Amino acid sequence: MAEDSKVTINLLDNGEFASREVTSKNVGELRNELEIPSSANVMVAGTIRQNDFALTDNALVAYASNNKVGGITMFGFKVKLK
Repeated sequence: MAEDSKVTINLLDNGEFASREVTSKNVGELRNELEIPSSANVMVAGTIRQNDFALTDNALVAYASNNKVGGITMFGFKVKLK
């Protein structure tokens, strides 16, 4: 795969954004590449995006999903809702 086919995103990981190269061109492809559950919300620049949303260099990306005990899992952090 050619080097120019990669996108560098800033992915939320353990409470900090870290630069990461991905081959995904949109949120749907990113779900597959990073094994993000289909039930999770993927946010780009703080807004929930659909699978066809195009990724651009330096985009801020995070995802969150509700779990079975009522908390929210966000890249390794579990926040218990009261």
